[in-house]
Amino acid sequence: MSLDAARAILAERFGHARFRVHQLKVLGPLLAGRDVLAVLPTGAGKSLCYQVPALLGQGLTLVISPLISLMQDQVGALRRRGINAAYVNSQLDAEQRRTILDAASTGRLTLLYCAPERLASLTRRLVAARTPVALFAIDEAHCITEWGNEFRPVYRRLGVFRSLLGRPPTIALTGSATPAARADILRVLRMADAEVVVTSFDRPNLQFSVRRVRDDRERFGAIRQRVRDAAGASLIYAPTRRLTELVTRALLRSSVRAAPYHAGLSASIRRRVLWAFLADHVRVIVATSAFGMGIDKPDVRQVLHWGPPRTLEAYYQEAGRAGRDGKASECLILWRPQDFAWGNIPPPMRRYVEARRHHREMMLEYFGEVR
Repeated sequence: MSLDAARAILAERFGHARFRVHQLKVLGPLLAGRDVLAVLPTGAGKSLCYQVPALLGQGLTLVISPLISLMQDQVGALRRRGINAAYVNSQLDAEQRRTILDAASTGRLTLLYCAPERLASLTRRLVAARTPVALFAIDEAHCITEWGNEFRPVYRRLGVFRSLLGRPPTIALTGSATPAARADILRVLRMADAEVVVTSFDRPNLQFSVRRVRDDRERFGAIRQRVRDAAGASLIYAPTRRLTELVTRALLRSSVRAAPYHAGLSASIRRRVLWAFLADHVRVIVATSAFGMGIDKPDVRQVLHWGPPRTLEAYYQEAGRAGRDGKASECLILWRPQDFAWGNIPPPMRRYVEARRHHREMMLEYFGEVR
């Protein structure tokens, strides 16, 4: 597989004139048969790094994706381009899963997206049918480290399934991973000889800051004022589902078009909220960390946090939803000391929140980028 052929696919099927530099750094070794770990910033076009090779190769590209909404969005976009893609997850009934697995095992699918929890049964099916996997892709690979040790332990077994599938060429992609997290991802996936591509974590158009507040009344007042004055869309992250609902109702009473988004809402409601946000019918989303992974809305002008996120990695991911169009945007944490009682906030996150300046430098240093 050549880069010239990849460029032709990019133009014909995806409508882009050229690859970005960091995409070429990933595609070069991947098309040569190397395994790749790619750490690319939010909005860098990570999905094209496996979607284009999928259309070049013979066989199935298997994509491990953490969120149902993310799978649905990507599969829907691929199908609109005439690409044979599907997903298997818990929302499909047995007959739907059987139809999709039959298509995968008989060579009628190009890309198959799969939740990690479905990978064991899928692997058995593909191995039994002797279906070759041409490319194994792990989207949002930081979940291996962030989630694999807690509530989704199957992430720690991805390397086992990769071996059972015959160790196909593999690409793991993430927007945030410290040097230690990168090493952990490579160890879990059993990719000791992988090419590691890391671009700068700096997003020059984003302004990072924190603001200490006296109480929740002051915190809400600051949020209300900022979203009223915002030139574009706003994302507000809150630590609990209940708080997302409370903040949303208070904003609605203040004549701010807002909607909540969290895992407690039904899938159909979450889809409607996402559609309304992408179509600019709703300008403010108040969400838990369930919102945002893989969401492509370029004109989010600010990301506000009601207290500190769990980790600096999580904050970088969530704040990175701002300014994907390259225009100036703001990322602000509104905090008070009592917030640290919510959970086990690690020292790097606490130092970031308590610092009065140099937040960009602190973030870059945390990810191993020293200037």
